[in-house]
Amino acid sequence: MASRRKHPSILSKVSMYRKLFLFLLLISLFQVANISANEAETLFLPVKITHSGNNAEFTKRVDNYFTEELGNHGFMMIDRMQAESLADYKGAWPPPVSTLKDIAQTTGTNNVVIGNLTVLGIQLSLDVKVFDLLAPTKPTYLSSQGQSVDDLKQAVADLSTQLIGYTEKDTTIASIAPEGNQRIDSGAILRRISSKAGNPYDPSTLKEDLKSIYQMGYFDDVQIDVADGNIGKKITFRVIEKPVISSLTYTGYDELKEEELKAVVNIKEQSILNPSKVNTGVEALKALYKSKGYYATQITADISYPTPENAVVQYVIDEGSKIYIKEINFEGNESFSDSELTDEIETGEKWFMSWLTSTGLLKPDQIRQDAGRVGAFYHNNGYLEAKVGEPEIVQEKEWFFVTFNIEEGPRFRVGTVDIQGDLISDKDIILDLLAIRSEEYMSRKTLRSDILKITDYYAERGYAFADVKPMMNKSESGERLDLIINIRKSDLVYISRISIKGNSRTRDNVIRRDLAVEEGGVFGSRALRRSSQALQRLG
Repeated sequence: MASRRKHPSILSKVSMYRKLFLFLLLISLFQVANISANEAETLFLPVKITHSGNNAEFTKRVDNYFTEELGNHGFMMIDRMQAESLADYKGAWPPPVSTLKDIAQTTGTNNVVIGNLTVLGIQLSLDVKVFDLLAPTKPTYLSSQGQSVDDLKQAVADLSTQLIGYTEKDTTIASIAPEGNQRIDSGAILRRISSKAGNPYDPSTLKEDLKSIYQMGYFDDVQIDVADGNIGKKITFRVIEKPVISSLTYTGYDELKEEELKAVVNIKEQSILNPSKVNTGVEALKALYKSKGYYATQITADISYPTPENAVVQYVIDEGSKIYIKEINFEGNESFSDSELTDEIETGEKWFMSWLTSTGLLKPDQIRQDAGRVGAFYHNNGYLEAKVGEPEIVQEKEWFFVTFNIEEGPRFRVGTVDIQGDLISDKDIILDLLAIRSEEYMSRKTLRSDILKITDYYAERGYAFADVKPMMNKSESGERLDLIINIRKSDLVYISRISIKGNSRTRDNVIRRDLAVEEGGVFGSRALRRSSQALQRLG
């Protein structure tokens, strides 16, 4: 009977549960051994024992020696029973690199040590491999021997000493360089990484460097090769470059010119293929067509590879038809008609001259600004609490329908108007500056203008930093807003120095005699304006 193959999803779940079990298992071991994940840079698996007289007592004795000796130096060895659930001690030894990577990734370690204890006659041999997970195909071999089983404890101690020498030595990076790059400059690659020759050898930093190089977008693959040299580690980043774009074409366009398309697509022929940039070009083309009213345009990017070194990029365009605004509606407006509000916005419906004026085309930014214009119209006509929501845009076949939703709120009349604070003139003189007093309904626009008038009035008299703040209080009836304008004049401002620049032919004294301001005098905004006008008249 044919064997059944497990479904991929089942295999993935088994793998997930296995990794979760390993993670929980090792967390408990860290707690027991009082070793944190950051300290445990090297993980030791129990050795595989080859001994004709092997029994449970001998195995326990071996494991106790290793646990004690390694633990004294900050290394971690997992329990044999648990290790046997993770690696096949009866199969090929050592386990596959993929299994070791799973264990190392889960525990956050950089080195995994695995080996054999062989007893032949009365002699014994301890042989282990130290796998650096950045270069798993080039493990380091360590070994120790004994003349009899009685020498086992000393052999374990000797091996631990070698392991300490390997993992805790002050290893430095002797050299670091990319390899395989033909079009991308080596300097550009090295500038993306933080590891440098002479730096301490740090596998975690090198992993981040690998990601940084890959994120440049110019390579299909990036691998790290680590080799031991006389003065340190030799680091090589082996890269496989992406192909060059030998041809870039556009098909299916009619309403726009190819020059317009090329202007928004940020890729060129003879540049290195970056699929992310190609996809960005698709979005840029769609945005271009939308700005012209083509909201139904479909664009795809086809990439083919005539040779491994070359790529052909083709943007396939289906323009579709222009989509216009058929209706603009207002919901919730009771005090003003649709036509009054329509006069306040720039967006319009399609009409017979739209082909020439582009009126009726949907412009999202403009519609959002129109919502603000409608809100300002209400605020300037007494509806200070009016709200205009995000415009609703609905497409039905070849038409757009736009709706502005409005909450008018109450309308406020202008109540009493008063001025308080630092008055530099008679109150009535300042009150006469205010246009809001003659308004029937409160208007934010008029109020802003009045505040500027008072600010300028004070600035003309030397108070350049006067602070003018309005305060509005609802009347008892709630239909009127009483206005109090509070003024803080601050200090008088004096002119310290007047500098004149750019006068290559006219002397300073000719210019200064036409100025209405002078050094040491009180600053005045009106005098400053008169001075500017006088200089303009000099010709």
